[in-house]
Amino acid sequence: MGPGSIPDGREALKEYRKSRYQDIFKRLGDGAEGWQIVASITGLADDIIEHLYRGIVQSTPSDIRWRLEDRFAIIALGGYGRGELAPFSDIDLMFLYRDSNIEIHQVKAAEVLQTLWDIGYRVGHCLRTVDDCIALGKKDITVRTALMEARFLAGSQKLFDYFRTSFDRKVALKRPASYIAAKIREREAGYQQYGTTVYLLEPHVKMSQGGLRDLHLFQWASLCHHRTASLEGLKHRGFLSSMDYKALTGAREFLWKIRNELHFEAGCCQDLLTFEEQVRLSRLRGFEDNEHLLGVEQFMREYYEQTTAIFDITRRLVDSMAKRPFVKYIGRYLKRQTINGHFIIEGNEISISQVGRSSVLEDTCELLKLFYLSSIHNVRLSFEAYTLIKNAMKTAPLIPKMDGKAAAIFLQILGGPGGVAGVLREMHHLRLLEQIIPEFSHARGLMQFNEYHKYTVDEHCLRSVEETEESGDQPGIVSRVYREIQRKDILCLALLIHDLGKGFGPDHSSMGIQIAKRTAEHITLDNQTSSLLVFLVGNHLLMTRIAFRRDLSDEKVLLQFAKTAATPEALKMLYILTLADIAAVGPGTLTAWKRDLLTELFEKTLEILTGEKVEVAEDEKAEKVKEWVLAHCSEMDRNWISEQLSSSTKRYLLSVDPERIVRHLRKIMHIPSEHVLVDGEYDPAIHATEYTIYTLDDQTPGIFYKIAGVMAAKGLQILGANIITWENKVVVDTFWVQDPDFADAPTRARLDEVSSSIQNILKGHVNVEALMDQGKRIQARRRAFPVAIPAKVEIDNASSEQYTIIEVFAHDRQGLLYIIAKTMFDLGLSVHTAKVSTQLDQIVDVFYVTDKLDRKIIDPEDIQKIKERLTAAMPAI
Repeated sequence: MGPGSIPDGREALKEYRKSRYQDIFKRLGDGAEGWQIVASITGLADDIIEHLYRGIVQSTPSDIRWRLEDRFAIIALGGYGRGELAPFSDIDLMFLYRDSNIEIHQVKAAEVLQTLWDIGYRVGHCLRTVDDCIALGKKDITVRTALMEARFLAGSQKLFDYFRTSFDRKVALKRPASYIAAKIREREAGYQQYGTTVYLLEPHVKMSQGGLRDLHLFQWASLCHHRTASLEGLKHRGFLSSMDYKALTGAREFLWKIRNELHFEAGCCQDLLTFEEQVRLSRLRGFEDNEHLLGVEQFMREYYEQTTAIFDITRRLVDSMAKRPFVKYIGRYLKRQTINGHFIIEGNEISISQVGRSSVLEDTCELLKLFYLSSIHNVRLSFEAYTLIKNAMKTAPLIPKMDGKAAAIFLQILGGPGGVAGVLREMHHLRLLEQIIPEFSHARGLMQFNEYHKYTVDEHCLRSVEETEESGDQPGIVSRVYREIQRKDILCLALLIHDLGKGFGPDHSSMGIQIAKRTAEHITLDNQTSSLLVFLVGNHLLMTRIAFRRDLSDEKVLLQFAKTAATPEALKMLYILTLADIAAVGPGTLTAWKRDLLTELFEKTLEILTGEKVEVAEDEKAEKVKEWVLAHCSEMDRNWISEQLSSSTKRYLLSVDPERIVRHLRKIMHIPSEHVLVDGEYDPAIHATEYTIYTLDDQTPGIFYKIAGVMAAKGLQILGANIITWENKVVVDTFWVQDPDFADAPTRARLDEVSSSIQNILKGHVNVEALMDQGKRIQARRRAFPVAIPAKVEIDNASSEQYTIIEVFAHDRQGLLYIIAKTMFDLGLSVHTAKVSTQLDQIVDVFYVTDKLDRKIIDPEDIQKIKERLTAAMPAI
């Protein structure tokens, strides 16, 4: 339908646009190509704007009409200028004029804009002369880029041609290397906002690494450097290989299809590929679940393959265009170094000599030497070397077993001295890494379809190596422990393969052990080193399970873990590995709270393994604590203090810092008159707020679940809780929470608000359910996850002598702890300790409980009843 058939009148035009969009959407559903949809959306906007231009010309008095016909033009800029308009993207217009009488152009431009806004377009616009464009283009790189993509729509073709010639000569084609370097810096800043890896679990199809913006950067650079942005034109002129052309056009088509679907489904500009959209699109594209991978995981693997192609190809080509010709020339002679006759280092690049190409590309040992030299000299592969290796790896046969020399070089790469993760990532991009560790091929682009991981399996493993390297720069114990580790190469190798068992079945750690054994054999490790690697991979979740789910004051727990770790070196490696593994899940995952728990477990276990821990009977230790407290409470009645300490539990005396016990006693003195006391205090060391509640056990039933309800109503995330009830009915409950309403310390008013609510609930002034309804905070803060996650309950009677341990695995949501605690109260269980952690894949709530008579729950029927009631209380979400 051409512009001649477009109706007049804004309401008719609005309906026309809506009808055309419906037709285009139907074509999308019928299987139209992505480029066809983009072309149709762009063409529709072109037709409407040309029609509006004809209308303003016809409505203009004939004596001044020439001003619009000869001295006025409407120009498309940006993505619209490229002819790549997505269904609900903004359209950017420039009204170009060449006239001393600006008023008529302002009026007519406003008429066009108002109509476009009224019929549903979002329009960015400007009114400029050619001189304006040149001046602004010289000063502002964003304006320069937009104007480089200018496309004529309507008005004076002669004026547009004059603008095009002038702007190209004075701005667009000036100093291309400087312009390209600036655009690279701009793009790198964008990565910081939208993700520094291709392998994000919820990528932005336009702005994330490997997205359409990387392709745009390449086209801008090419337009400036080669005077064409057309991929086909670049191929015909020899600037883009046929293989790269095919990869880029295929990837662009793939992303255009996805982006069109996202826009039409949302009815607005929506470029984030959310979990929900991934599920919908994977089904739409016919992906089905198989034994090991969900259909959505297969779909996302294709996404990562396409975006990786865009990133790899455009990065190398744009970097090569950013070099100034003089720098290219002089670099051949300055700092040129030839190594082994095969490798040449010049400037900040390493390449393969012409004479050594065949021997290097056919020999894994020589290829590893190249990467090792790249690492120790801190230089990157040249574009030519990268391309040669990339092509060679496509037909390279899998190596059955590495020889000792090649294995030694690989371990040298892993051992540092720095930049290990960067070298490994390059090897992974070029598919050399899977020659050494075949399972890395399976992990390539393998997403982890949950809300907690931010990256794919391969990217997570590489980032964990990166996090480990950064351990040496951290202050305190982490840096010291990292420096003390002797086999950093084995530590990095363990991190590199620790999650490669994912995608083979439910227990990735068990599969990881088999992969570790095969890897050790493949790179010819000796038996002792092989055992260490297998230990680290097989137990990479052990420290998190103990630190986040067990009572670290329990001597039995520590002794069992020390027996598993066996040596200080293995413990140190496991400690650093665990910190790196958690940190690599995503930004902010390794909180100060988690780090402190892991460090506490490490230090206590190290004391046992090194023999530095002086064995003292628990009763004797408890008595020493009492003596210290008595000595530091001189202002209080000594007999009263002795009575209180005698009524307290041994676990309390051994797990609570003596100085804190003194503070508790000073508060407990006031319980008879106040009934309920609450202290709220922010701890900057762990970025958490501690609320301590003092009351009597007979003040109200269900103290724990009611406090949990207040926390839920106030939107607080509970990290842990220590529930103490003394023989004299004194209750000292401590909750550690994070307040999402405050980036740092909550205000005093906020602390008082929460404290007051707890007091009112425990005194019976307010009903907890009513408070939760009033706060409306029990609803999940996160959006609902698109795949149901069933809750699971496990009961452990072996790890603790005194308590039954209940572990609840469930999808995280606000108020979850309240639901669990209320159910356990209804079951007649007493909670003594609660530990709450968002694990790598789910929330894990752990409770140390007894029955009403303070005994462990050992009857099988009772255990089954607990499991059933808790599971029923938490349906899959």
